[in-house]
Amino acid sequence: MFTPTHPALRSSRAALPGARSARRALLAACIGAALLVVAGQTTVAAQGSGAALRDTQGPFYATNPAGQVGRSAAITVDGAATDWTPDMIVAQGVANDDPRIFRGSHEGPVYDLYSLSAAWDDSNLYLMWQITNVTDVVDPAQSFPQSGNGKPYAVDIPMSVALDVDPASGTDGILDGEDDGVWGIHSTFSTEQGVDELINFSSKPGVGTPALFTLNPRGAFDYQPEDVHTFEEAGITYAHADGLAVDDLVGINATGNAGYVPADLLDESLYSNLLDAGHDPQQDATYEMGIPLASLGLTQAALQETGLGVLLMTTFGESAINSLPQDPAVLDHATEPYGADPSTSHEKEDGDQFTVPLARIGHA
Repeated sequence: MFTPTHPALRSSRAALPGARSARRALLAACIGAALLVVAGQTTVAAQGSGAALRDTQGPFYATNPAGQVGRSAAITVDGAATDWTPDMIVAQGVANDDPRIFRGSHEGPVYDLYSLSAAWDDSNLYLMWQITNVTDVVDPAQSFPQSGNGKPYAVDIPMSVALDVDPASGTDGILDGEDDGVWGIHSTFSTEQGVDELINFSSKPGVGTPALFTLNPRGAFDYQPEDVHTFEEAGITYAHADGLAVDDLVGINATGNAGYVPADLLDESLYSNLLDAGHDPQQDATYEMGIPLASLGLTQAALQETGLGVLLMTTFGESAINSLPQDPAVLDHATEPYGADPSTSHEKEDGDQFTVPLARIGHA
């Protein structure tokens, strides 16, 4: 177990209904404005030595907290987080901020990203991410997501890791000659993010054909054999395990049915340690991934000298629903109804234009 690097927890403070409504209106206006800013303006702290990039959506989100870019370490890709330490965290999120909690807390599986960590050795880049499922404390009447149906690996749902490996290249993510992204996922990237490699895989290992997608000569992704490298070909491995790899679990103990909206994520007074509310860590899960540096055209020396950027995204099939670093695009339609099931969130099917700066690994 290790302690995350977010600021010290503060007790939630109750607010009078009228005061909270007024505050929520103000926060909604702020978050609405935040969704309109360009990529270079989506953080409230300047990037630099030792600076934590804080997302406009809340005080506990951070990119490269304390200037952390991961570190060299020996990692066994078995899903468990026993090899990982707090100084490896490159992107910090919060618990209970996935779209289903704002509209559709009865739904599962749960893909609520909490933290993303990075490490490397002389041969591989390693990623580890924490997924939390706090339904047991925020909406205990919902039994379905608390069962095995809530586990992220329960069904075949796409996950993606976007990388900026070459500072001189990048793409918007649209398939060459098409109108959508890889695997039909409605995600695009800003030019400033420099995404030039994309790793798509199932939340359920062993299902489908996970692959590393690289740019073609026209600077776009496609399905041509020379630009698609299966995990077997690239040597990429990943695994999952149940459990929680942190000592504190920071989030807001509420649901959309009780009036919880994305704008509340800006209000530090609403956060608490959800472990104190009795959350069972066995509801949570960790994933690990090993990526040969050679498959990215890198060496350990190059990684440590120039670094690379990373963005992790979870989906519900059609569209991203959570990301690390946290991007406002994954919550901009969270409270609106999903076309096929109005009791759940439109975020599962909307288009997402990612603009948040990628977390850096190896070198800032």
